[in-house]
Amino acid sequence: MSKWNIPLILKRMLEVLMVLGPVLMIAMPFLIGVKNPLISQLFPHQWLTLVFIEACGICCWFILLLLRQLLSTITRSTPFVFENVKTFKYISYVCAVAALVLIVKTFVDFSVMTPFIAILALLASLFCQTLAMVFDKAVRIKDENDLTI
Repeated sequence: MSKWNIPLILKRMLEVLMVLGPVLMIAMPFLIGVKNPLISQLFPHQWLTLVFIEACGICCWFILLLLRQLLSTITRSTPFVFENVKTFKYISYVCAVAALVLIVKTFVDFSVMTPFIAILALLASLFCQTLAMVFDKAVRIKDENDLTI
């Protein structure tokens, strides 16, 4: 048995990120708004870049919220419940929205890493859909097993 309470550590980390995320999103316009020559070189369209970063930040915050919900379901009962299937599907939809935002950013305000992050968000969306299907199958098998004498 492990001496580490991994779900509790993960829960605390998610809570810290859920607090720091909005704080950083509120501070971002002030950090980018400073007329620093280095920032102006890195982000020629500062406010357009800021809009895309904020949109992706909102998506990430919702993903954290859904992960916290998923973690509470897992620690409260068995992981194979239909609520987790729905949560994985919601995470998948939010990842797809983030990928769409990043794809639009690729064409509107190109930066080198944006297409790669868009592909990662799309892969995360597909991976969460796959996990939702696996959990759905496990829930069905568990329900059949519970009915067996």
